[in-house]
Amino acid sequence: MTSSVKKEENRDLDLENDLLLSSKDVEFMRKASSQNVRTLESYLDFLEDIDAFGSKKVKSEFYEAEFEL
Repeated sequence: MTSSVKKEENRDLDLENDLLLSSKDVEFMRKASSQNVRTLESYLDFLEDIDAFGSKKVKSEFYEAEFEL
């Protein structure tokens, strides 16, 4: 059995051609993304500030049991 539906190739989204954006929109998006560049160090500092690394460790318990299917 063959399918008559053609598979589309996976490809990246081209903001300038695939979306209905004005040239002002594209320019703003480029400018805004370059101003919001964060370093790994600032990101790790943020995670430390919100106590992301301070989560409790879950204690594992192992039970000896036999299972039958």
